Amino acid sequence: MRNMLAIVEDDASARAALISLVGALGFTGLGFPDAASFLAFEDLDEVRCLIADVRLPHISGIQLHHRLRAAGRELPTILITAYPDPVSSRNAIAAGIQAYLAKPVQPDELLAHLHAILGP
Repeated sequence: MRNMLAIVEDDASARAALISLVGALGFTGLGFPDAASFLAFEDLDEVRCLIADVRLPHISGIQLHHRLRAAGRELPTILITAYPDPVSSRNAIAAGIQAYLAKPVQPDELLAHLHAILGP
């Protein structure tokens, strides 16, 4: 499925809001409470983009991105955070993250990044 997005967010209400938001933007959002549950997902190859919180339990969003790359998966990744800072943003982009967005995520900004990553 071309429009399947994985959302890894440990806050259940934030995860539900993001799933709803990407649905309203025309995508299918699958929610995961942590990196381990996402990595265990059987249809990982169907996911077209990862949206992950920077601060996750056990494996952070950036660590998840690195783990996927080390396993040979070049999954486009958008990091989201309630604690944005320019240094972390620059480091994330330098590590191959496609976008580093502040919470609450702005629909137009997210849609622009998704279109840039996945096409219109």
